[in-house]
Amino acid sequence: MVKQKITDKLYEFSQDGNSCTILEPRPPRYWYNYLWNENRYCAQISQIGHGRSYYLSEKADMCMINQNDARYVYLRDEEDHSCWNIGEGPLNTKVEDYQCIHSIGCSLLESKYREIKSSWRIFVPCEGFHEVWSLKIKNTGKTKRILSVFSAVSFYLEGFQYPRYYEMYRCMKTGFDQELNGIYCDSSHPFAPHGKYHGFLASSEPVFAYDGDLARFCGSINTLTQPDASACALFQRPDVLMKGLDCTNSEAALFILGGVLQHKFTLEPGEEKEIHLIFGISESLAESRKASAGIQDFQAVEQSFEEAQEYNYRKIQSLSVHTPDEKINHRMNNWVKKQVDFCIVGKKGVRDNLQIAAALLDYRQEKAKDEIMECLSHQFRDGHAVLTWYPYDDTRYSDQPFWIIWAVCRLIKETGDISLLNEKVFWQDGGQATVLEHVRAAVDRLIADKGKNGLVRIYFADWNDALNITTDPEAESVMLSHQFCLALKELRILMEKTGRTDYAGFLEKEYGILKDSINEHAWDGKWYMRALSTVENIGSKNSQGSKIYLNAQTWAILADVADGERLSLTLEAVDGMEHDFGFPLNMPPYPEYSPNVGRMSGMLPGLFENGGIYCHATGFKILMDCKAGRGNKALETLKKIMPDSEKNPSVQSGAEPYVFTNCYSANPGYYGKSYQSWTTGTSAWCLMGLYEGILGVKADYDGLRVEPCFPAAWESAEMTRIFRGARYHMMFKNPKQLEGGAATITVDGERLLSQVLPDFRDGRQHEVQVEIG
Repeated sequence: MVKQKITDKLYEFSQDGNSCTILEPRPPRYWYNYLWNENRYCAQISQIGHGRSYYLSEKADMCMINQNDARYVYLRDEEDHSCWNIGEGPLNTKVEDYQCIHSIGCSLLESKYREIKSSWRIFVPCEGFHEVWSLKIKNTGKTKRILSVFSAVSFYLEGFQYPRYYEMYRCMKTGFDQELNGIYCDSSHPFAPHGKYHGFLASSEPVFAYDGDLARFCGSINTLTQPDASACALFQRPDVLMKGLDCTNSEAALFILGGVLQHKFTLEPGEEKEIHLIFGISESLAESRKASAGIQDFQAVEQSFEEAQEYNYRKIQSLSVHTPDEKINHRMNNWVKKQVDFCIVGKKGVRDNLQIAAALLDYRQEKAKDEIMECLSHQFRDGHAVLTWYPYDDTRYSDQPFWIIWAVCRLIKETGDISLLNEKVFWQDGGQATVLEHVRAAVDRLIADKGKNGLVRIYFADWNDALNITTDPEAESVMLSHQFCLALKELRILMEKTGRTDYAGFLEKEYGILKDSINEHAWDGKWYMRALSTVENIGSKNSQGSKIYLNAQTWAILADVADGERLSLTLEAVDGMEHDFGFPLNMPPYPEYSPNVGRMSGMLPGLFENGGIYCHATGFKILMDCKAGRGNKALETLKKIMPDSEKNPSVQSGAEPYVFTNCYSANPGYYGKSYQSWTTGTSAWCLMGLYEGILGVKADYDGLRVEPCFPAAWESAEMTRIFRGARYHMMFKNPKQLEGGAATITVDGERLLSQVLPDFRDGRQHEVQVEIG
């Protein structure tokens, strides 16, 4: 990795963009990396190394392993009792040469304190239910040093529902096991949904002393008492560490359970000590012992690390891009794909998972198919679906059927496998039916859900969870009606491809009826209203509070509902909503709570859904720009919401500079700040916005369609995509620096007469030249 340390920079990317080096241990907030495997074991790593570790079973039963994100490594000089952490926290002792390297497959912390150079690497192996820590401590000075290293975690093992008075801590105990060479936390909870509620922390090296009772390590008054009378240790100034003591070889039951392993050793000048630790869960002590045996062989640890690295890159390498913009290259290659991939870990919601799966289709087709099929199994026979199946929530959100239709069409475009329509999938309420029957049930549901104006009713909410029109149960959603129009168009094309012409004709007729109803009842003169209600139409120039909503405009264009003069007026209305770092969901924000709008209006103006800069919805807008042929606007919009943007850098937003966030605040008291990163659909829509919108490479039933919507500033770009087994390497040229424009395409030296690339399915690489204009 090429790195130049610049003191006024918080971070820098490696040349290939696959690593981000954090140069300061105190960014505006914790900057995390997430590491996980296909067994659904996940470790969250901050720039100081702490964070939560957890496991999700196939049925999404959670086991949160550690409490209060407790994962710490302390070092102590045994001569003067000075103490420090590699990442400075939580002791806050100043160190030198600090850096934290968050990479696609691991995190590495490094620093130096009084001539002791230390590093801490964390990775999650491809197999198992644990993470591996590799510690290296080197004496770079000229005198002998005696050191202690304390590796500390808490044990929590919570995350599932159980009857009152069966709190997990009442069923837990810790003990040191010689064969494990570490602390084992045993649990005997009678209502545990699976067996993996046993934790352990073990070492490759002989343990000098240990503590299983965190009160003995942290001190009896260095605890925080909780309402249930249990306590969790605070790790800022542990007694054992600060007073120059050794661990007490304690074991515990009931309260303040954890694992602390102390290693004490001498380092001669130039000598280095290497220690490997393993932290995770198991079904038994025997399983923990077996897992820990793997870290005794240092060569085997490195092999496991290399396998994890290779796997993490291999699963996302089928899609890549190189543009004239280095910032886009760093974030829109592996980081955005990793983020999309992570959004599916533990997420169990029909709407959310289908959106993420749509983006996964661009590079992890089998994973995307599995997610789509699982979502279909949580659809009811009457066509609607649960909001989430973990935790279970079947509140009547109106938009689930749309995402089902849309995702199935995208899946078949990607695979080209029409026979998928005949696969059997279970219903949430029993029995099973073909995928096509699931899709038709979704269509029938949305038609049956039409209200008095011919638009689809909103029920509790649609895509916007916080838009709850509590005063009118018959209120209709304009956004969802636009989306249904798009679904009807997409499904009609698929039905024609499969020879179901009668049904295709029915869908075309329904599209025309719905489009006319929207334009008759929801057009407000210069933009589309957001919802129709007998009490008050929402998002109208005559509405109380907010006058316009973004999503009602973007989806009108994506679904071809806005045509003629309405198209230009809608685009003008969207442009009028533009903010320095994205687009608000609605404007102006509601000044006070309105029962006609519900939860969103009860938030402070400019926060979250109440006029916040909603990056997820701005992702829809990127594809809208491409649909309208506005490549410059599409790129400009993408860069506005990209991490560490020009107008809202990470030092202001607080968000990590390598992953997308869900929202930015427009409220003066929290201006520009980010709410959450990593787990947001923004990543999926921005990925699709770049690859499918700006570069215009998208799956179609007959092959890979190429319809770029280039920004004029780009003279060239390069992209690789695997489609139906063949690898397409594409070079885009824009010599006249046009915005959008028709493209001339050659494949392996032969000019195409269409914009659909041949469906080779031959496992070979094909060279594609795309010239704009």
